Amino acid sequence: MRISLNKTLSAKFSPAHTRDFVAAFDYPVAWLNNEAFIEAKVKEADAEHAVGEALKQIGLRGYFTRSQLAAGDVPNTEMGRQYLNSYSSEGGWYVLGVPTPFVVGTVNGTDHATPYSYDTRVPLAFYGLSFASGTYRMHVEPVDLAATFASLLGILPPTHAVGRVLTEALPMRRNEAPPAPSERSKPTPPPAQMQPAALHPSSRGEE
Repeated sequence: MRISLNKTLSAKFSPAHTRDFVAAFDYPVAWLNNEAFIEAKVKEADAEHAVGEALKQIGLRGYFTRSQLAAGDVPNTEMGRQYLNSYSSEGGWYVLGVPTPFVVGTVNGTDHATPYSYDTRVPLAFYGLSFASGTYRMHVEPVDLAATFASLLGILPPTHAVGRVLTEALPMRRNEAPPAPSERSKPTPPPAQMQPAALHPSSRGEE
């Protein structure tokens, strides 16, 4: 796949000879050779967009670029939020590809590299005296861990924490009265499956 990507990108940016514009490809993530793009006088956002379109040509459903995630330029959907939570400023230029459903990128095992329910709906378990025993079938996310632990420690959550405190898993203190039935939190229904950003027309008419 990396060879195919580099052939496609070389035909566009370096017709004279094939270059390694994609330094590494760990399905479905493409790590760009920023030096090669800089020599070809291609800016990061344009380079990542070109790689994303090349990923679609080899069978991926869509993509999110590092530049796009850094700017928070994602649709207000469950999938957009999932990929935004995966953003990191480390690692140079990269593109997060969105695989088609039920496709894995390795021939000798499986992974959790897709945003679909069969990869993302997993149990979240707490163990210890700080937690109330029981099973809670509510909508939670891994990002809720930081906020919950911060609450137990009596400190503010990290600056960029976006999760909620999982109060349903915390024991009630003796001086706290149980909430009235109308005040108890209700389970949040799972959001509907949404499309990745690259599949929606943008305001500039691009896909």
